[in-house]
Amino acid sequence: MFTPTGPEQRPWLRPLIAVAILAAVGTGFWGLSALTDDGKPPVKAARDARVGDCLENRGTHTDPVLFTIPCNDTKADYKIVIDATLQGTCPQELDKYTERGGRQGQTTLCLKPIRH
Repeated sequence: MFTPTGPEQRPWLRPLIAVAILAAVGTGFWGLSALTDDGKPPVKAARDARVGDCLENRGTHTDPVLFTIPCNDTKADYKIVIDATLQGTCPQELDKYTERGGRQGQTTLCLKPIRH
């Protein structure tokens, strides 16, 4: 009969190593996100904005790319006055912005230009 003479078996060692590796990876991701966080709120698209929010145009006047930013920011170009998603039209004195996609399918916002 053969009797093993090697080191004794430790069945608890593999799960312990796996938990240690997962903890190290999780700590690494947490540290990386803490280093790359600039403290600003996440970018919010215009279709998710509400009346009273301000928008920055990162595109052109003919092809706008609008994102929500704080109204006291000097980059704010427009303030949302009316959410015209249901009506689809805006008064003549306001700019109209329409975006397809999102929860409602199409978003229409009536915007007032901000003068700095």
